[in-house]
Amino acid sequence: MKATLKEVAKLAGVSTATVSNVINETKYVSDEVKKQVFAAMKELSYVPNDVAKSLRVKESRLIGLMISDITNPFFSLVVRGIEDTLAKEGYNVLLCNTDSNIDKEKEYLKVLLGKRIDGLIVSSSGDTEQFFREMADIDVPLVFLNRCPAPLISDVVTTDNVKGAYLATEHLIGHGYRRIGIITGPLCISTGRDRLKGFKQAMNEYGLEVDNKLIKEGLFNVQSGYSLIKDFMSESVKPEAVFISNNFMTLGAYHYFHDAGISVPGDLAVVGFDDPDWARIANPPLTAIRQPDYEQGERVAQLIMQRIKTGNQSEPQEIYLNPSLIARKSCGC
Repeated sequence: MKATLKEVAKLAGVSTATVSNVINETKYVSDEVKKQVFAAMKELSYVPNDVAKSLRVKESRLIGLMISDITNPFFSLVVRGIEDTLAKEGYNVLLCNTDSNIDKEKEYLKVLLGKRIDGLIVSSSGDTEQFFREMADIDVPLVFLNRCPAPLISDVVTTDNVKGAYLATEHLIGHGYRRIGIITGPLCISTGRDRLKGFKQAMNEYGLEVDNKLIKEGLFNVQSGYSLIKDFMSESVKPEAVFISNNFMTLGAYHYFHDAGISVPGDLAVVGFDDPDWARIANPPLTAIRQPDYEQGERVAQLIMQRIKTGNQSEPQEIYLNPSLIARKSCGC
């Protein structure tokens, strides 16, 4: 049977009000009395009611986290960084996987706000100014992860996607490839737009034509990568090299290479965005843009804690973390 507050007070030799003050930190209690109360709680295995406590102290110690696809290895490591950092502050995470579905995202938002969360972290599937403004109207501290709202309405932590795509394209150009294609993510999302922007910047700065026939927009999933690389390889004039904007899309492309007997980099050179574990053991090993995923999670968690502690008063910050290129054999290295 679960111990009660009265039983803790009796064992500690204090009043129930004193026990409540120790638990909720609502009034001064001497260190000696605190030790008595905590010892009694331990002996009785007493666990305070967090919901009741949150109503009294106006905090739940819960952070809502909405992720577009938790099966993506990138997000798995970001979430680990978030959880590890928030745990040190005594906060727990309520994780929601939205599948990049805006209706699902809106429904989860209602659920999380109903849980009296102290802050919200979002990798949003929203693509309209109206939706982001609706997000800005919620009465809890808010930080965006990976995908940037337009206009900026709250803090954002993301990889410098323009730079990452530039590095990937520049690397292919450095190998002597001139007819270079790109498979982008959805251009309604900042990561899709920024990676296309970086690709175009590199092509333009090296005096190479950006052929619209070599730009294919897809979704950040395996099926999209498979079908779009198939389209490229079915054309009469094929690209010499392709930059693929997401690890799932690159995995789909590799499935197609296997099915169709395509030689990489003999028939087609490839650089991917993201560096999942399978990239090192793929045939051939994948040259990839590595994101600082765990660090991104840490920085997001630090920002949400800063907003909680300062009363959500500071101006929005944009933090762009540096990607790096990991050279392997898929590009001809």
